[in-house]
Amino acid sequence: MMNKSLSLLTKALPIATSLLLMSGCVVHISTGSANIEQQQQRTLSATQLQQLDIEAEAGSLKVIGSNTATEITVDATIYTANVDDPYILTLEQDGDKAVLTAKSHKASGMIVYQGNSPSIDLVVTVPNSFNLDIDDSSGDINIKGVLGDMDIDDGSGSIDIDQGHDLEIDDGSGDINLQNITGSIEISDGSGSLAITNTKGNLTIEDGSGDIRLSKINGRVDIDDNSGSINAIDLGNALTIEDGSGDIYAEHINGLVTIEDGSGSIRVNHAKGLTIIDDGSGDLSIDNINGPVKLN
Repeated sequence: MMNKSLSLLTKALPIATSLLLMSGCVVHISTGSANIEQQQQRTLSATQLQQLDIEAEAGSLKVIGSNTATEITVDATIYTANVDDPYILTLEQDGDKAVLTAKSHKASGMIVYQGNSPSIDLVVTVPNSFNLDIDDSSGDINIKGVLGDMDIDDGSGSIDIDQGHDLEIDDGSGDINLQNITGSIEISDGSGSLAITNTKGNLTIEDGSGDIRLSKINGRVDIDDNSGSINAIDLGNALTIEDGSGDIYAEHINGLVTIEDGSGSIRVNHAKGLTIIDDGSGDLSIDNINGPVKLN
């Protein structure tokens, strides 16, 4: 019976796991679940610091910017399968920055849990002037009240950011929601919806799949999108879209709208000009264009 159950579970694993088995890598099948919970805290004086680097694996991450904080505070909830399972949770100074590392125990080879896998949830408080450099494996990211620059490399999980200056995000999968950003934004996204509102600087998006919703963007907007609808309203500058498939709706654009589209309907209403380089298939509707119109 045990051999039969193991065979069925192995067949259900992704193709990557099968390849690991063929190559001789060890795959551990755990009948347990990481339900043992413990709390840990780390603190570090922020007096001489300007940035926090975070290297985190599985687990949620919440970062709060405070205008009164004089230290970095980390509250961690650690989930393990066994009481004595090791983990890494460190907060150390490195020059003018702090480095936070949060990693769960990993057996050699690959381990698959029937229940919850080990993870570390983090709630981090920093001075609101800090810059952030985040390398996150999986789990939701929520950042609020941090006014500095942010560089985020994320594997999977949603990203929600309220406030910030220059942002650079490289995301594998998961929804992204941004608001009240004062600087420029660069996003490279694999999959998941994007919702961005009330930003001051230029916005550049390279997107694999998922709907894009933009509103109240002051700077220039450049979008290279493979699939998914694009909805852009109340933009303060030029809008350029290179789109594979999906409907495009643009309204109240205070600049030239340039579109190269594979398939999907296009509607543009109230813009300073319109150039359509290529429209593969789909309906086209334009109104109230106060400038040159070029349709190829």
